[in-house]
Amino acid sequence: MQDSQAPERPRRHQIVVPTRSDPLLRFMTEPVGGPLGRRTSPGRISAGFFTVERVLVLMAAASALIAVVAKGHCRQTGWSTPDQYSTVCWSEFPNSFVDHDLGRLFPYFSPGTTFDRPPVAAVVAGLTGWLAGFVNGESRLLAFFDINAALIAAVWIFTVVVVARTAGRRPWDAAIVAASPLLWLTAYVSWDFWAAALVALGLYLFARHRSILAGIVLGVAAMAAPFALVVLLALLVLGVRSRQATRLLETLAGGAVGWLLVLAPVMVLNPAGWGAYVASLLTGPASQSSLYGGYNLVAARAGLPALGGNAVNVLALVLLALLVLGVVLLGLYAPRRPRVAQLAAMAVAGFIVVDKFTEPWHAVWLLPLLALALPRWRPVVCWQAAVLAHVLALLLFQAKELGQISDQHAIDMPYFVLAAALGAVATCVLLALIVRDVLEPQFDVVRRGGVDDPQGGVLLAAQAPEAQVTDTGRPAANVPKGAAQAAAPETTGRPRHG
Repeated sequence: MQDSQAPERPRRHQIVVPTRSDPLLRFMTEPVGGPLGRRTSPGRISAGFFTVERVLVLMAAASALIAVVAKGHCRQTGWSTPDQYSTVCWSEFPNSFVDHDLGRLFPYFSPGTTFDRPPVAAVVAGLTGWLAGFVNGESRLLAFFDINAALIAAVWIFTVVVVARTAGRRPWDAAIVAASPLLWLTAYVSWDFWAAALVALGLYLFARHRSILAGIVLGVAAMAAPFALVVLLALLVLGVRSRQATRLLETLAGGAVGWLLVLAPVMVLNPAGWGAYVASLLTGPASQSSLYGGYNLVAARAGLPALGGNAVNVLALVLLALLVLGVVLLGLYAPRRPRVAQLAAMAVAGFIVVDKFTEPWHAVWLLPLLALALPRWRPVVCWQAAVLAHVLALLLFQAKELGQISDQHAIDMPYFVLAAALGAVATCVLLALIVRDVLEPQFDVVRRGGVDDPQGGVLLAAQAPEAQVTDTGRPAANVPKGAAQAAAPETTGRPRHG
């Protein structure tokens, strides 16, 4: 009779340290002692108080303070035109407070009110406007900005923790969000970061196999910004690829519930407000930062025919359809199933490029997804630099257009269009890099670490055979199902399923 043996304890995977593997971070850490040493073992040796999440929270809190300093001039002197543009401290918060009388009215819910933002942003604006109403006099406008900034700072920290927990063995990748130069300048510009946080939370819940709750959160996110709809599309495509379409239909059903939870009260209390918002989506002019608005600016200067409203709508719809087709084809027919964050990031990046209402600060939608899909600092930092150039160019161009001030504090149209084109090209480059990682999995630093998909959730339970990936990243031919599942032991870093 054999002696009974204690069951083997599950092995704890070591946390991936980007300063060891990322060339840019290795270089940047040299002034403070270089990358983490070989004798350390993150995830196995206690770090004391300074755990990964606590360090990330401190980084996000410091970044939130830097973002407040960036708005310091307007906080002291007020948000007046053209000063708020020429000093690059413009924010949608105080301007919406004045334009929509947020201290007295609650957008969408007060009868007869309209709002140029989706309902979730309207709820936040209405609640913070009510809180600012307790402050008297001219300080009310500053109080409204500060309350919204404090809430976004809290959401920023929350998003960093969620991304760190969603990243699996790579929690340090959340530093891309925590220490983002992009957020230093754009976090307090609009309510868009709320939508980014909701999408990050939805992916976290999906990774934890809570697909229905994830759908509800993503449905609410779609009422904060429409880009969440293409994230749901990416999940559905991967569900079909993994033969888990039924489970993903549960996520879509949850998305419909989340959508209706926000929309139903609006339709009961003020249906005309929702109708006005939908009408503005159909008939509103393209933003100057979009492909269509940029063309019209150049056409007006060069004497070329401009794109009318109907032409812009048709062109934007055609480009969006092509984007959806590309996401579907890549999700279904890539040699290996794309990771959830990869397909979602591709869909959102493409949506930002083709959307007729795109603004440079919409890049915050993409940032948490990039931390999960493309955790390589050099391309992400370069992309952020291009987007920041777009933000600066837009505000300085608005200073010239709206303020009629000298060129010393403003720029002319060609420079703005060039900066907008640079931002769009940088986004397309990131899109191309993610596509390359999908088609050539050996370039994917996440899968190179020995995991399949940290955000896979119910997709990882799929029993559908996936093509075995060889060392060249190409699918091996004529591999039996059983052999494909057994051919990739854990030590090789290749998972057994998709």
